[in-house]
Amino acid sequence: MKIGFPTFPRGNIIKEIEWIGKNGFDFVDLFIEEDQIMPEKIDIKKTKQAIDKYKLGVVGHTAWYMPIGSPSRALRDAAIKEISRAFRVFEKLGAKYVTVHANWPSGMFSTEEGIDFQVESLKILAKKAKKHKLSIMYESLDGKKDTLENVEAILSKVPEIFFHIDIGHVNVHGRKPEEFIKKLKDRLVHVHMHDNDGSKDLHIPIGCGNIDWNSLIKTLKNNYDGTITLEIFSQDKDYVLMAKDKLKKMWIST
Repeated sequence: MKIGFPTFPRGNIIKEIEWIGKNGFDFVDLFIEEDQIMPEKIDIKKTKQAIDKYKLGVVGHTAWYMPIGSPSRALRDAAIKEISRAFRVFEKLGAKYVTVHANWPSGMFSTEEGIDFQVESLKILAKKAKKHKLSIMYESLDGKKDTLENVEAILSKVPEIFFHIDIGHVNVHGRKPEEFIKKLKDRLVHVHMHDNDGSKDLHIPIGCGNIDWNSLIKTLKNNYDGTITLEIFSQDKDYVLMAKDKLKKMWIST
């Protein structure tokens, strides 16, 4: 297991990486999105120096709001273009995997159509990513359509991509994170970890919500041993560091 932390898109990328490195994380989950950490604003040389200084790994992450599942082909094409702009940066910084998020059409469009829209976009993105020696990870969100069945359907239609499980996302709407882990373990290559109350996506520290962490860690450890990002949104970073220590202890003792 390796533990990482994300960059804040509205922060200074070098300062973000410095904090991650100084506090003993194994990798940086590089969020490339508006408004400060954008491809055209990143000094690749200085960023790579900061990453190398602390011997950090890199996992790529694109904006969660990109409309890869829009019923509008023009919007899907725009999303693909915008996501792809980050691939060169991720490649230069040493990433191997990059996250692309689920996106569902609303209104009169069916779940099946939403799957098809996303599959079309993901196939194109997978080809573009491959040119930069990257692999796409699909991250389901916290919507009602982000079910295990629908995630399985998308992954089966795009066998060249992988699964990124966000524990908080798959804990809402009565879903069980353990079921996702067990069912999709062969495609699972990355984890986002945070807690919530089961009703909405809160990104609070481990142990502050209703997730049974002893059960979750046991299931995860039995099926996975890779990168885990603590995607905890707290202005007081002491909670992040406490969560890091808690995760290490649980992983060892489970």
